[in-house]
Amino acid sequence: MAKGTRDKRGRTLFNSLNVTETSGLLLGGTAVTATAAELNKLDESVHSSSAALTEGVGLHLHMAVATYDFASDGGSQGTIAIGSALPDNAFILGGYVSVETTCTDGASDTATIAVQIESADDIVAAVAIQTGTPWDAGKQAIIPKFNTPESTGIKLTAANQVDVVIGTADLTAGKFHVVLFYTMDF
Repeated sequence: MAKGTRDKRGRTLFNSLNVTETSGLLLGGTAVTATAAELNKLDESVHSSSAALTEGVGLHLHMAVATYDFASDGGSQGTIAIGSALPDNAFILGGYVSVETTCTDGASDTATIAVQIESADDIVAAVAIQTGTPWDAGKQAIIPKFNTPESTGIKLTAANQVDVVIGTADLTAGKFHVVLFYTMDF
């Protein structure tokens, strides 16, 4: 019997396993009938074919989430950078805004909010926060769309953070998450 160390869950971890009994190796009650050479060849073919697929297409889908929160970011008119920077050559395919707390300005809801990353209004165009806008609680659409990336996608020309642009009046409340799905372009 091989000796191994135990992990935090009490499972035995083996550096090597020597099977000398004629009954063979059982994994989870299932007999392993392939030889080590056959398993290595299978592993090699899976890795090389998946690498060829991803290299040929160049698609690894990434997700970025940037959060605006009045409680920590404030609500003064101007531009507020949120979240971590997306890398140079990121190509934004789509996403959504998840508004957790409806945005308000404490007056007539005339404050405007835009969300952008590469150029003005490229994720959400500036619009007043009155009822029936993207700044009400719930899931809200953004400009880049998965079904039309050739015309609505955004390619970054440099690493950049998501910007929230507040205009017309200061905000007094609001919290939302900008969720972006992107791949790396050439």
